[in-house]
Amino acid sequence: MHIIQTTSDDVLEQSFSLYDMNLKLTLRYNAVLRGYQFDLFNIDEGCYITKNKGLSVGSPSLIEFNLPFVLVLDDKSRLGINAISKDDLNNRMQLLIMTKGEYREAIRQGIRT
Repeated sequence: MHIIQTTSDDVLEQSFSLYDMNLKLTLRYNAVLRGYQFDLFNIDEGCYITKNKGLSVGSPSLIEFNLPFVLVLDDKSRLGINAISKDDLNNRMQLLIMTKGEYREAIRQGIRT
């Protein structure tokens, strides 16, 4: 599992290499929806994996894609609610990237506690 470094900027763009892939993530705060959306670009293949995909606390984004990983928006405060302001990403939220197996194990551990 990896934590994606975030800020409270309106748009955050970063490139990284994970799971044998070179990726570019563009994360945006949508003030109307009060939520986060992202684009994920595969640098190796020169194409978008997805554009304008939403993030919601606890929901595995990209689970339906044929990828070895998912993105999960985690609420560090444990309130379990989505953002109410753009400052939440840098303060209350963290963006995790993990394998699908790690996500399933985290769900199993959460159910036990």
